Amino acid sequence: MMLFDRDRDRPWKFTLATVLFLVVAFFVKAQNAYVSFLDSSIVDVIQKNQPGWKTLLYRGVTSLAEPKLAIIWVLVLAFFLWGFKFKIPALWCLATLAGGDVIASLIKKVVARPRPAAHLAIDDGFSFPSGHVFGTFLVIAMIWVILIPMIGKAWKAWLLRLVLIIWMAIVMISRVYLNAHYPTDTIGAVLLAYLWLQVAEGLYIRFAPMMQGWPLLKRSEI
Repeated sequence: MMLFDRDRDRPWKFTLATVLFLVVAFFVKAQNAYVSFLDSSIVDVIQKNQPGWKTLLYRGVTSLAEPKLAIIWVLVLAFFLWGFKFKIPALWCLATLAGGDVIASLIKKVVARPRPAAHLAIDDGFSFPSGHVFGTFLVIAMIWVILIPMIGKAWKAWLLRLVLIIWMAIVMISRVYLNAHYPTDTIGAVLLAYLWLQVAEGLYIRFAPMMQGWPLLKRSEI
């Protein structure tokens, strides 16, 4: 049994995510007034109350969601997958994160959106899309499609899914709360990560059976 099913809806999912992402990216690049209004409205809600404990909490969240840490999380996941004879899925995880980071970096340079005015000095570079959100989405997706199906009890699987969704939302909110990104930066990151995930899963389905014929990967589960 293969890790991913041959989803007939995958082309539609990819197309829809791509169209939505390109629309968001275009309007962000054009500094559209409606995007600015949407961003400012969401920022007002998220930053309405700023007690010290909340700032401390979101700084902790954003530290755990660092793009550099996402690399470490995926390396750890790949290490254990490799050890349990899921060698091809381990390589897929590494390739998916690496390829995604390259694409996200290119998009940042093309859109070239400046950071919010009050951002911290540590948050340098361009703003769209959010690297924290992009990396977090991919790490969560790997756990979602690889580890969760291995959980025996349904309630435990659903509980983990709920925790992952909440964590994703908190990471997105933290980046806006700390003035590191505009809300549309986080939305764009989710859309970009999702469409890249569809590509990565499609590539896995096509090439994983062939890779089982390679000497180092002969005994790998797919």
